[in-house]
Amino acid sequence: MNLTAEEKGILQGAQGKGMQLALSTLVRYGEAFAADRMVEIHSAHLAGSFGAFIYRTYYDAIRLMVKEGLKVKVPATLNPRPLEKIKFLDRIMISQQGFLEASLAKLGVTPNYSCVCYDRENIPPQGAMLAWAESSAVQFANSVLGARTNRNSVTIDLCSAVTGKTPRFGYLLDQNRRGQVLVKVKAKKIDFPALGFLLGKKVVNRVPVLEHLECTRDDLKNMGAAMAASGAVALFHIEGVTPEAPTMKDIFDREPDEIITITEEELASLRSFEKSKPEMVVFGCPHLTMSEVKTLGEFYRGKQVKLPTYFCMIPRVRQELGGTDLLRDLEAAGVRVTAQCPLAAWTIRALGRKTILTNSGKLYYYLHKSEYGATEDCLKFSGVSS
Repeated sequence: MNLTAEEKGILQGAQGKGMQLALSTLVRYGEAFAADRMVEIHSAHLAGSFGAFIYRTYYDAIRLMVKEGLKVKVPATLNPRPLEKIKFLDRIMISQQGFLEASLAKLGVTPNYSCVCYDRENIPPQGAMLAWAESSAVQFANSVLGARTNRNSVTIDLCSAVTGKTPRFGYLLDQNRRGQVLVKVKAKKIDFPALGFLLGKKVVNRVPVLEHLECTRDDLKNMGAAMAASGAVALFHIEGVTPEAPTMKDIFDREPDEIITITEEELASLRSFEKSKPEMVVFGCPHLTMSEVKTLGEFYRGKQVKLPTYFCMIPRVRQELGGTDLLRDLEAAGVRVTAQCPLAAWTIRALGRKTILTNSGKLYYYLHKSEYGATEDCLKFSGVSS
């Protein structure tokens, strides 16, 4: 890699062991992917928000950085907390949660505690270089915001945050952001998480380009999260919707490698709840935005849930909801309002886990004993109707 004089000095220890460790890690990472140099980043998003006892090397690096007084050089947000209420058995699994949160605060990390950092706290401009981790956040930054980040891992994201740098390769380069697969959707009603789930399976890690679809920002969030989970999609385009694809000619520089057609029947085929009897309903993976909470919440006013029902939302949204009529109506209906990560919460609490029905393609892919249903299915089993 072509390193600057400053970067060479950091590698020689000119700014302390913590910075030396961070930059040397990034250099080795970049060399593994044939990066030509380091670039300055606009922001970071950290995935390492669960204080599991097994992440010893991660904690050692954090301790060194805190000891040397390092601070993040760019705005850096943080993934969700695993749980809101930590029980006795949980303390064994996430015994380092207190240490982790206190240490990241000392480093200057923003305590937003949500994978939907792009809702307000961390909104990079189009074209900005980033070092984000967490697959659903990465695909939203690349696809919907038109910023540029690779699918970074825990520790890489931290090293980039404290150095303000990331190696230049992958989705930071123009040639790797071009369309590869053309997607046609033949359906009158589109279940966007199901569409994302099916596309992730079909395109794996290529760049899909969908013909024009009418969709909301939340539809893009939920579709992309499912796509990034069932496959490894870090970037997608939608004709006339996402910023890098105003037309097909703008995003394809050659004939598509493949043309895929998704039908309404295929979308419906993902609905798996008939295979087992759901015992819980969970909304919010990624976290629900305020617009999603308001839309879903209207169905619960004056009703009573038949199954335990959870709304997992951005912590800031949970705070803003406090004292509102909507929150009172949700609680009166029996809805459990939380800001925890549903995937982490029900992975940690494996004992006595119930069969969960969710409209999240991401949660369905990762969580054992979860079943997928469209939003109307989840509302119906919850005890209300769309």
